Amino acid sequence: MSTTTYARQLRAARDEFVVTGRVPERYRAAVRPEIAASWARSRSGGVSPEEVHLPALPEVDEKSELAMVAGPVLDRLASEIDELGGAVFLANSQAQLVRSWIPDEMVRTSLRRILAEPGASCNEAHVGTNGIGTALADGKTKIIGGPEHWGELHQDMTCVAAPIVHPVTRRTAGALNVTLMDQQIHPALTALVRWGIEEIRQGLLERTGKAERLLFEQFMARRRSDRPSLLLSPRLCIADPAAAALLPDLDAAELWDQVGSSRQPGGATELELADGAVVPVNVTPVEEGLLIEVRRQGRPPRRRSAVRPRACAAFAAAAEAGADAVAAGLPLLITGETGVGKLTLARRLTSADADLDPLIVVDCRAHVDEPGRLAEDVRTVGAGARVLLLRHLDGIGYPAAKLLAPVLEMLTSSPRPPQLIATTTRRRNGPDVLQVVFERFATVTVEVPPLRDRVADLPTLLSALTAGHDRRARWSPEAIEVLGRRTWPGNVRELENVVQRTLSNSGGLIRVADLPLDVRQEAGRRSLTRMERAERDAIMAALENSRGNKVIAAEELGISRSSLYRKIERYGLADAGQVEVRLRS
Repeated sequence: MSTTTYARQLRAARDEFVVTGRVPERYRAAVRPEIAASWARSRSGGVSPEEVHLPALPEVDEKSELAMVAGPVLDRLASEIDELGGAVFLANSQAQLVRSWIPDEMVRTSLRRILAEPGASCNEAHVGTNGIGTALADGKTKIIGGPEHWGELHQDMTCVAAPIVHPVTRRTAGALNVTLMDQQIHPALTALVRWGIEEIRQGLLERTGKAERLLFEQFMARRRSDRPSLLLSPRLCIADPAAAALLPDLDAAELWDQVGSSRQPGGATELELADGAVVPVNVTPVEEGLLIEVRRQGRPPRRRSAVRPRACAAFAAAAEAGADAVAAGLPLLITGETGVGKLTLARRLTSADADLDPLIVVDCRAHVDEPGRLAEDVRTVGAGARVLLLRHLDGIGYPAAKLLAPVLEMLTSSPRPPQLIATTTRRRNGPDVLQVVFERFATVTVEVPPLRDRVADLPTLLSALTAGHDRRARWSPEAIEVLGRRTWPGNVRELENVVQRTLSNSGGLIRVADLPLDVRQEAGRRSLTRMERAERDAIMAALENSRGNKVIAAEELGISRSSLYRKIERYGLADAGQVEVRLRS
């Protein structure tokens, strides 16, 4: 395939993805999986491909440790690419540009269109697929060429970027990026960026080494042999044998959050350990760190009583009503937004002897073009089932409902009728279907509340979702608070995705800095008003009812298509109506 043909196919694939959210089969070979994944993040985040809209961001520190160390390195890089007509950028860990080197005036003018200047954001959540934002999101070196960019204004450039991992803290400190005003990828760029990253890492290591040595000398001079002591700084923790024995599961970053952030130097305070024990300590400032001495006490460390989070009342009521219906053998209709956990609730309500007599699931939406096949499948599997669940019941039309009704009548009048459960994203699909099928299930209807209304359940949900991946991982209260600020349009399914992404890069105690970049970024966004939430929910319902067809959704809402597109972008609903995964029993 020629370079021109490849670029043309890539551009066509990107244009269709912007509209449909899918890479067409005919262009699949032209789109790298990592690019398709980034496009999906860009689209689901509601990033405009036509314009650059950046939020108000905090002022960048151009004299930060990273900027000072990287300065000479980036000067050298800029001189290396001078003849190529390129630019060099340094970003912090939030994908915000800290410094730029653009020697050519024409290049500077071109880059000004995409707001590529210190203080601007390259976060995927703001500008979509790009070198810096995508490298930080994936944690890997990225080459983004021409039409692989999400934004129209980025289409005529190639970016090579890589994250900068601090050699001591092992945390991402920022990213280095080289940009050329050309769609062709120059083979030397990757080598240059990797050289720059290594030089910056060496500079950070040397700078850190001097500070650590000074701290260590202060610690040895000031610690007392009769008290367990440790030295703490944002990057270092030194514990003597007695402190190490007392604090075997010490997490230095968590300890700094507890003691360092409170900054009560020279006074007595308390330190809460991982197991809940509380010990009294003295805190004294030492250079850029803190000397922490554990005070002796005559009795074992006391423990703070754990406060159990209060479960969401609406979810508890739904679960209780569902359990009563199942106990009485009554048909049950479970409603709720996409991804709230309707199937999970059904499994929980019918879990007795599930290994010997499992719940049988029939996905109605998988038979949307075969109404007769749906009735036949229900007849076949329902005859011997203990529990029969019809998933996505609102996905059927009148022909399928008419054929399904006598089959359900036959099953319920059999000697051993199955427990009937149905799940829907809305209460009904139309008057005909309601009369023929839904009334059979609507004896008891429970609604699973969306995750945005179940913030109290976050600790429990996080614990359950984490246990299957890493039983040692724990979520800090600050990280849970950040997650609680999200709107969660994908509900529990979206939460599970965030958990998996977080655990792939971190373990142990999970802090705010360990959360994916787009999650941290969203935490600073303004919360929606009650009216805005009502409008967003109405749009989500219309998109679900129309299976993602925006023309029908706009007619149902009584607004123009252009208004609907603007509101979809505003509320980040690009994937509403398309996030369900079809499962066939």
